[in-house]
Amino acid sequence: MRHLEIAKFVVQSAGLLMAAAPGLLLSEGLEIQEGKTYRRDLDPHGFRVFHEHGGWCWFQDPRAIIHEGQLFIGSVRGNGNGEALVGVYDLEKDEALGAVVLHPEFDRDDHNSPVFYARPDNRVLAVYARHGDEPFHHSRISTAGHPLQWSEETLHERVMTNPKDKVTYMNLYEMSEEDRLYLFFRGIEYNPTFVVSSDHGETWGEPVHFFKSEVEGRHRPYARYANNGKDTIYVSVTDAHPRNYGNSIYYFEFRDGGYYQANGTWIKDLESDGPLLPSEAELVYQGTGNAGRGRHLSAEGAAWTSSIAIDGKGYPHMAYTVYKSNRDNRFRIASWDGTRWIDREVAFAGKCLYDREASYTGLIALDPKDPSVVVISSDVDPGTGVDSGGQHEIYRTRIGLEDNIHSIEWEPVTKNSPVRNLRPVIVREGPYRVILWNRGEFHTYIDYDLDTVGIVEVE
Repeated sequence: MRHLEIAKFVVQSAGLLMAAAPGLLLSEGLEIQEGKTYRRDLDPHGFRVFHEHGGWCWFQDPRAIIHEGQLFIGSVRGNGNGEALVGVYDLEKDEALGAVVLHPEFDRDDHNSPVFYARPDNRVLAVYARHGDEPFHHSRISTAGHPLQWSEETLHERVMTNPKDKVTYMNLYEMSEEDRLYLFFRGIEYNPTFVVSSDHGETWGEPVHFFKSEVEGRHRPYARYANNGKDTIYVSVTDAHPRNYGNSIYYFEFRDGGYYQANGTWIKDLESDGPLLPSEAELVYQGTGNAGRGRHLSAEGAAWTSSIAIDGKGYPHMAYTVYKSNRDNRFRIASWDGTRWIDREVAFAGKCLYDREASYTGLIALDPKDPSVVVISSDVDPGTGVDSGGQHEIYRTRIGLEDNIHSIEWEPVTKNSPVRNLRPVIVREGPYRVILWNRGEFHTYIDYDLDTVGIVEVE
C-alpha cells in the first residue's frame, strides 16, 4: 500500500499561501482574482483551526465525520493546484494531525470536495468526483488506526446512456438493514441518481435514476439527503437550479425500494414505476414557477435546499433559502410535527455571495441529532435584515415549532470579522457537537482561500 503525500498544515497561521494565476479556470464568465489570498496573520481569532486551505460546496455529505475521536474533513483547495484534501483533527488531543492530498489537481472547484463513510473494519472510505466533467467517481480507503495513510486511488465508472451524463456531488448513506451503502449523485439526465455497494464502497452497482425533473428541457433538481442509518433515506429536493426556475421545495422518503410521504403514505415503487416526479412528491413550499431572468439573477421567488435533519421522533426538518433579490435572501425551516408541515421564515440571509450565483448565501445548517439547534451565516442582522456593512458572520439559536422570525433571538458566534464566515456544518458523534464553517476569502466557487474553523462542544 502506497502512502499518499501528507501536506503538513499547522494549526496556527503559518500556512502556505498560493495566489491564483491570471487566466486560470475561467468558467461561465468567472475570473480568477490574482493575488487574493486569506491573510491569516491579520486575522487573530479564538476559534479552532481544524484544517487549512480548503473549501466545500453544500450538495455533498457527509463532508465531515467523527471516527474514533478524530474529525475527518473533506475539501478542495481554491487556489494553487486545487488539491482534493482530507484534513484530520484529533478531538481528544485537541490538535490538527495534518492533511492528505487525495488528488493533486482537482480543478479548484468546491463542488468536488470528498465525503466519508466509517467502515465496520475501522477504516474510512473517501469518495470524490469532479464537477460534471467525468463519468466516474474516485475513492480511497484509510488504514485502520492511521488516518494519514490511504490506499491507492480507484476509479469507479458510471455507465449512462447519454454521453452528456456525468457525475457531480457525492453523498454517502448507509442502510444497515439492507447491508448496503448508497452513493447519491447528479447523473442520469442531470437528475438525482444512485449506485449501491454491498462491500462498503470497494465496488459499486449500476446507476439508478432516482428523481426525475419535470421542467421542460435539461434541468437539474438539487437534493439534500439524510438517513437514520438503518432503513430510510429522507430527501429535500427542488425542481431545478434557481437561476433557471422559481423552485418549489418537495419532500419524500425512500425505503424498501419505495417512495413515501412524511406520514408514511406509500407513493410508488422505484423498480416497477420508475423515478419519482416532483408532482408525485410532497409539496412543502410552493415556488413561483417563473422562468430565469439571465446570468446574474435568480428566478423570482426561487427556493434552494440547504439542510435536512431528523429529530428523535423520526420527524424531518428541512432548512432552505428563498430568493427575494440579489441583496435579500431569506432562510426558512419546514418541520413535520407528526401530523402536518410547519413552514416558517426564520432569518434574513442577506446578500448573495456574488451575482453570477444570486441564490448563493452563507447557508443554514441543522444539528443532525437535534434539529432545533440551528446555525446560519448572514451579512445582515438575521432578525431585522439591517445591513451593518460587515462580512458574513456566524449566528446560532434554538428554534421550536412555534417560533418564527419575530420570536427568534440569534446569538452571534463571530463578530467584526475581516473575512467571510460561510457554509456552516454541524457534526455529531458520541459526546461531541462540532460546529464547522469556512473562514477566509471567497470570490467564486473556483476562486477562494478558506480555512475550516469552529468550536467543539462536549456534552
